[in-house]
Amino acid sequence: MHLRLSACLLVAFGLCAGSAHAHFAVDMGDTHVSRHGPGEIKNAPCGRPDSERGENVHAYAPGQTIDVSWIEYVGHPGYYRIAFDRDGHDDFRNPASIAPAGRACAAGEPNCGDGDFYNNETVLVDDFGRHDDSPHGKRYSAQVKLPDVECENCTLQIIQVMTELAKSPYDPSAEDADDLYYQCIDLRLQAAR
Repeated sequence: MHLRLSACLLVAFGLCAGSAHAHFAVDMGDTHVSRHGPGEIKNAPCGRPDSERGENVHAYAPGQTIDVSWIEYVGHPGYYRIAFDRDGHDDFRNPASIAPAGRACAAGEPNCGDGDFYNNETVLVDDFGRHDDSPHGKRYSAQVKLPDVECENCTLQIIQVMTELAKSPYDPSAEDADDLYYQCIDLRLQAAR
């Protein structure tokens, strides 16, 4: 009984400690280990300034479809974006703009609506899991088709885009913007030999 209670308390304290730092955590999603863990998520492109490839490298076949899961510990209205860089993480770009939840798109408005947040070729999945509420502890899972390329130093990036501050128009690169959180998963794509 005491051992069981101690284990439950450790889990509870661990989750509380993680939520103090993280807004979303790939590591708690049970599919991958992120480059820097849930405590470092504020700096583009992978959560930490001067980010370097980590020791946890996940190997897949080129073109394989994989499951990626994460948990949103600190809830915010918003959505997620998943991108892929075949050599490091230097090709990742922030969204060109962020559409607030519930706002209608004007006719011909760029970067607004389903699928048009793809402001560069690295983006694989965009506007995923859009929600207008603040769901603490919600699990997200996406099937991601990896590009059909071989690479030793490739990276999958997941961005949490928060929309409660977004106005029309909204510039995520503005000095007072605090609306993007980042995590990266280090990959290797290699065909069977």
